[in-house]
Amino acid sequence: MAVTEHLKLERKDGLLVLTLANSDGNRIGLGILTGLRAAMVELKRSETRAVLLRAEGPAFSHGADLKEFVTRPPSELFPLMQEYLDILGDFEALEKPTLAAVHGVCSSGGLELALAFDQIWAAEGTKIGFLEPNIATPPLAGGVQRLAARAGRARAFEVTTSGHWYEAEQFERWNIINRVLPLDRLQAEAESFAAKWSTGPTRAYGGVKTLLRAWDRHGVAGADKVTIATVAPIMASDDAKAAIKAHSTRGEGRARVTFLGR
Repeated sequence: MAVTEHLKLERKDGLLVLTLANSDGNRIGLGILTGLRAAMVELKRSETRAVLLRAEGPAFSHGADLKEFVTRPPSELFPLMQEYLDILGDFEALEKPTLAAVHGVCSSGGLELALAFDQIWAAEGTKIGFLEPNIATPPLAGGVQRLAARAGRARAFEVTTSGHWYEAEQFERWNIINRVLPLDRLQAEAESFAAKWSTGPTRAYGGVKTLLRAWDRHGVAGADKVTIATVAPIMASDDAKAAIKAHSTRGEGRARVTFLGR
């Protein structure tokens, strides 16, 4: 179903699939922004256990729609930018795994959206980059810091100031992208991978994300400080108790557990 004209939402059991569907290069405009806002309400429902983001058409996203955003007066532009930043933060804060599958072109605001997901997969030859130097601005919605979190300060400075296109294969070598696949395999394999997440131990995945956020902010020592508080309630969850019992009674490799996400 369409959340808005420019964003489609489809539930496949525990997997929620979001599809950018703006015929104008999937540019990030008010239609997609409104759709992402509505999708976040749906994503917070307990039935959702994993999220896949993809796009229709020849490109994942050519970035922000300059006509709708950058040409606005600051009194209108900056609240919209803040809303987009807030939405990206909401995706990062989800206690469930997320994957963005990009192809064709993934630039600027579209790349910032993908960087808010736990993993990015790309089709071979996808052109990726921040073109903001061409309009004399830095990336406007968190691209600098999110790129630095994946690839380091020096690489983030290079990518966000060059104004150049990079190949997906280069981004994979820099640990910005997780996997590069042939275009004709990308969507099916990304969905299959995300679907496995959606039937997995959801609370354990959330615990991993909590520890990674602690590491982002406070390093290994900071993550160590919250490890027990993070792990203890997960070990008491229905999924963990069932899995531990199955493995202890039937042995490794023979236990079969259906995870319920709780």
